[in-house]
Amino acid sequence: MKGVFMKTKQSSAQSQGLSRRTFLKGGTALGGLALASGVLAACSPSGANNDAEPIASVGLPQTWDAETDVVVVGFGGAGAAAAWEALDAGCQVTILEKLDKAGGSTNICGGLIYMGGGTPTQKACGFDETPDNYYNYLVAATGPGASEDHCRVLADESLDLYSWLVDTLGVEFTPGYNPPWPEEANYDAGLSCTGDEFSLDYVGVCEAVPHSHWVFGAVEDLDGTLTGAKNGSGFFQPLQKAVEAFEPEVLYKTPAQRLIVHPETGRVVGVVAKKDGKDYTIKAKKGVVLCSGGFAYNDAMVEQYVPYAMGSFIIGTEGDTGDGIRMGQGIGAATRHMHFAYGELSNGAWRARHSVVGGPLCYSVLVNKRGVRFISEDHYAGSYYAQISRNPYYYRDYAECYMVFDQKTYDQMNEVSEIKPDVIIAQAENIEELAQALDTPKGTLENTIAYYNEYAAQGEDPLWMKRPEFTRPIEQAPFYAISATTLNGLFTYGGLKINTSAQVLYAMDDQPIPGLYSAGRNASDILGTGYCGSGASVASCYTFGRIAGRGVAAETAWE
Repeated sequence: MKGVFMKTKQSSAQSQGLSRRTFLKGGTALGGLALASGVLAACSPSGANNDAEPIASVGLPQTWDAETDVVVVGFGGAGAAAAWEALDAGCQVTILEKLDKAGGSTNICGGLIYMGGGTPTQKACGFDETPDNYYNYLVAATGPGASEDHCRVLADESLDLYSWLVDTLGVEFTPGYNPPWPEEANYDAGLSCTGDEFSLDYVGVCEAVPHSHWVFGAVEDLDGTLTGAKNGSGFFQPLQKAVEAFEPEVLYKTPAQRLIVHPETGRVVGVVAKKDGKDYTIKAKKGVVLCSGGFAYNDAMVEQYVPYAMGSFIIGTEGDTGDGIRMGQGIGAATRHMHFAYGELSNGAWRARHSVVGGPLCYSVLVNKRGVRFISEDHYAGSYYAQISRNPYYYRDYAECYMVFDQKTYDQMNEVSEIKPDVIIAQAENIEELAQALDTPKGTLENTIAYYNEYAAQGEDPLWMKRPEFTRPIEQAPFYAISATTLNGLFTYGGLKINTSAQVLYAMDDQPIPGLYSAGRNASDILGTGYCGSGASVASCYTFGRIAGRGVAAETAWE
């Protein structure tokens, strides 16, 4: 039988990994993506903000429309955390939210928050981790360009973050552990293994300890989430209620437009917002905290900074248009890692269960368009994107990749509801015919599989160190291939450069801009070129949002 190319074009949903299934008490889920990342979203709207230029500041107005101690721009996870700390310190706070509701990406995410260092939930599951072990993993797994200083803060603050969530806000983490595939799933568990902690890449660097803490959230009237009963409202809505209990001024559908800078001191002293269609100037006596998210919904910024992600399924909300980043740039703020972003390969093909690593296609071989293997297939789903998307030969070699496997693995795929027969793009009775169907260069796929099989027969992977339990020969005909593209998810890493006190820094001298703080995806904190595990973004939003709130509250008010 000759190699057969089964289909040349998948449906839009399939090509972006958007297959859905019933999940957890009547909820729905997004195959391979919904619970894999710390946030979740919808496709890019046609009316996305299309401006990538910095937004210039303005000077003092003749009169102020309002005044407060602290202005927080954005009422998502980072903004809410900053507002809570400032309010708890006794400050008057005004929150500006461009959308008609609070929450941002945090509220609709997969309900995972990344914490370690020996949390009570970790210990109850038998994992007694130290902050140093957590720090070592963060630095290694976030890749080249990671901020070791921010990783240190995140690790050292993690136990306090857990206590704040549970003891102060009333967030609940159900006892239990959801282990990697193929161990039995435990969807009720409050701890899940979603990152690369068990990868052999980190042997000798840190002990393997899971970090993704998982919550139940709302299942009704939660627009934007596709993640079922486990979603971010479980840790955002308690925070929102705690913030609202202080009775701050919250202005919805009131986007920040420009920063107001004192012409003599250079201090950020307020914000120009758009309220009811008119400019609205707010004096911030202590300072401004920018927490308005990333720029995945700004087509011009995506094209400028992460062009390889154009057309991706977006992980975020329509508020992620980069406004806070551009306002900071407009007053001379530094940015960091603007060319880095998160994404996954389509089909989530190596993932058997939601919010857990591993799956039948860990047994496969992942190759690029030239039939060459380039990474271990048992990695966390977010690891592949960083490996290939910024490759200088991306469009030639990696825009479409293939997962190659045999009948033995195909038979196990019945366990994975997201993977249906119609996602198989090629089938053949031998590897040579499969290579012809995929149009890989002559001999490359054949040599890749032959080399892999030689060592896999001994449970070894000397090239990429796949774990022995997933290393077996691809030898039982027929043979199959699934297409894996990189347009399966996007949220941006880049943002304003902040120090570990969440102060925004000048580009010219790396010194803090007086009166200006930032957190969340509006800022660049722990992340380097990679993503360490699901929920890391939420953890950084809360950690550095709280730090920003405490910092701005301690500022001396100007008159």
